[in-house]
Amino acid sequence: MIVDVIYGFLGSGKTTFISRILKEWGGKEKIVVLVNEFGDVGIDGTLLQGQNSKIIEMPSGCICCTLQSDFKTQMLDILQTIHPERLIIEPTGVATIGQIRAIIELQIFEDVIDTINNILIADATGFMALYKANRYFVESQVLNARLILLNKCDKVDQKRAVLLRDAISAINPDATVLLTEYGGVDWAQYQLAMATPPSSPPRQFLPAGHLHLEEEQPAEKPIRLQNEQDALGYESIGLTFDNLHFSQPMLENLFSQLQSSAMGTVVRAKGIFRVGRKWILLELASGEISTQPVREAEQSKVSIIGKGLNRKAIGAAFERCVSGGS
Repeated sequence: MIVDVIYGFLGSGKTTFISRILKEWGGKEKIVVLVNEFGDVGIDGTLLQGQNSKIIEMPSGCICCTLQSDFKTQMLDILQTIHPERLIIEPTGVATIGQIRAIIELQIFEDVIDTINNILIADATGFMALYKANRYFVESQVLNARLILLNKCDKVDQKRAVLLRDAISAINPDATVLLTEYGGVDWAQYQLAMATPPSSPPRQFLPAGHLHLEEEQPAEKPIRLQNEQDALGYESIGLTFDNLHFSQPMLENLFSQLQSSAMGTVVRAKGIFRVGRKWILLELASGEISTQPVREAEQSKVSIIGKGLNRKAIGAAFERCVSGGS
């Protein structure tokens, strides 16, 4: 079995890229996608449903820390009951890739996993700001990658994109770096990068009780609050709405307001909403808001990630966006 770990910071474009993979190979391979979202409301699993693969969600925490045991158990269950040819793992945008790798490389998976591909999705618009704020975290993500997609290159000029690519390559000269827009890649180029053997030594499978890597600095124990909070200090608020219709203009205005200090420091917001007779996906990522139509969902829901979030103010603001609300 092939394992693709597709990771990257909040809003980098992981789900969009996985959706492209499923459209390209979903009918040719037996694929399972294991989606882990930070917080108790999952959005990505809903978006990936119905694309020639089985989607399994693991919300309410991060598989690299609070859900380590659950992650290992879930992987074992997938291997024993579904027997996929390819397992795609999408961890949360705040996951520490080295700790995820340590779980996948346990000896209990040695006989069933043939290849592990670590694929980093990096946001060209926010990479340098994230690097300056969390240098060790970013360097660890880059150093663990076999392939790096520098995404959202349509939002920066070509010269800056090339400089960013060179900066990433300076951190990890062994990784292939591709410049992408909306997660789109040349699949021949992608397959060539995956077929090129890494220059680093082969991975060493570890005993089941070993979940520490030398290059990983031990993170502080995550704090369990009313919301979820990770070791980098981010917390999540998840809201669900049954049988409600929303006003699209009011929602778009609210997503703009989420960046104001009254709501807390929001770094990522993503929601699926019923608007009249249609459904939309509304996102806030890298300071930009985007809207696109999506298939019908069971309920409207939203996940918001940031620091110092004002749950009461955010909840009341969404209630005012209900169609007919004031």
